Amino acid sequence: MAKVAVTGGTGLLGNALVPRLLARGHTLRLLTRPLGAGRSRPTIPGITWHEGSLADGASLDSFADGVDCILHAAYSEPGATTMPFATATQTWFAENFTGTMRLLERTVATGSKQLLYTSSLAVFSRDPDLDPRGDRFLRNEDAPLSPLEFYGSLRSACESLLRTAAHAYGLNTSIWRLGLVLGMREPWTASPFAQQAREATHHGELRTPYGAYTVAVEDAAEILADAVGDLTTRGQTYHVFDRWITHADMAPRLAAALGKQTRIACDAAKEPRLPILGARIKERFSRWTTEEGLTALARNLVARVSHEPIARPG
Repeated sequence: MAKVAVTGGTGLLGNALVPRLLARGHTLRLLTRPLGAGRSRPTIPGITWHEGSLADGASLDSFADGVDCILHAAYSEPGATTMPFATATQTWFAENFTGTMRLLERTVATGSKQLLYTSSLAVFSRDPDLDPRGDRFLRNEDAPLSPLEFYGSLRSACESLLRTAAHAYGLNTSIWRLGLVLGMREPWTASPFAQQAREATHHGELRTPYGAYTVAVEDAAEILADAVGDLTTRGQTYHVFDRWITHADMAPRLAAALGKQTRIACDAAKEPRLPILGARIKERFSRWTTEEGLTALARNLVARVSHEPIARPG
């Protein structure tokens, strides 16, 4: 069994990932921000809490030392943290790009670790029609990238480092581009289909089109947990999603949760003209729980909307 250092272990994905890693017999070191005086993390067998941040190189060094695998699932939103004498953009860059580079350096230093990096499908342009290469490339796992936005560009830059490490140094680094992760976020209004749940509850219809390549959080966690210790993933990129999901898929589930009809009153959310392909992940994983994830999300969203204060005009 492996010693695994996990970033993002307390987030949406981490909460599903950690118990699966423990069930496989791994021992975990979870990176966590300091809680402050008088507060502490719970004592959980198999878990060691390591206080630090992606922007703190010294804490990352000790976080990564002595482990068999680094599972880097953290991402810091712009403005989430501050650094002395640094702008918000500099802090964002330090936490995400420089932090990833530091973890890679620790992998290079030992030469025996595995590094799993969770990336995003945002490394491709959201609108394929804006891609100057037109239809020349399939958007599969090995396609050239065209993010055309800062978030996707950051992810692409991190991927480039890991890809180079695998091919130039033979390190067991791999890239896992997640689709939209189905699950309840906090705040709940940031969860997928939260707007549609409000519309169904208050108006009995969906008015806002929405579509994305999706994966249930439980499936993403299973896939990543299965990859720990797997030597065949070295240098590979995986598109981690089941299929394209839209508000039309969610409508009957919201209707069931509400116990009333929910009609669709907006245009269809069409899959991109140049679809993203995920054949490689289908060779590894076939136990998709997308249907269950959508149903659970609909129930949870309806419950949250029903307890939301109704804004009154004036």
